[in-house]
Amino acid sequence: MRVRVITPPTPIVTPADIAGDHGPTDSAVAALIAAVTEDIDGPGGWLGRALGPQVLEIVAGCFSEIACRGVIRLPYPPLIKVESVKYLDVAGVEQTLDAGVYRVNETSLMLKPGESWPSAGAFPDAVRVRFKAGYNGTAGAGAGEAQTGIVPERARQAIILSVQHLKSLGAESLYLRADEVEGIGRQEFTLSETANKVVTASCERLLSTLRIYTL
Repeated sequence: MRVRVITPPTPIVTPADIAGDHGPTDSAVAALIAAVTEDIDGPGGWLGRALGPQVLEIVAGCFSEIACRGVIRLPYPPLIKVESVKYLDVAGVEQTLDAGVYRVNETSLMLKPGESWPSAGAFPDAVRVRFKAGYNGTAGAGAGEAQTGIVPERARQAIILSVQHLKSLGAESLYLRADEVEGIGRQEFTLSETANKVVTASCERLLSTLRIYTL
């Protein structure tokens, strides 16, 4: 099983939140914020939780790989909405599991009484559960979406504090991991080993009560 990001998280901190003489849309500060957030948030982070709203997808070879007694645990809470459960049948044709077969609570997707998982084909990505997670505020949730509240302020402050520390380290804080030119263009940064240690030290006390540990 793996979890991949379909739609990246909505930023919960902007350059305007960071002290300094930079502009409110400064690209260098925005890159620091993105790198720190990625180190903490969602499938790539150590917090075990989704902060900004994002769309994630569980990918598995079969239902039994991710389901225990009819229950699929949905990682990286808080859960906003299950968008779809799709699978490849034995002929390799994509099917969508009827939403009437299962119900959803705050942490899991589970079969209703008398229902069973369908047979999936022998493919490494035969089963895909797509869901939206993160903090989406206290008003204006979309159709079928749970209102999960505002992002805990200590999470925002952890990112702000870490970015301020990284600014003091200079350019050594980041290295470019991906640079995509075709189309719209994309740059993706990640933290150096030294910067990663700074971020972890800055965040652990603030985020200790939010961290989710898994076996």
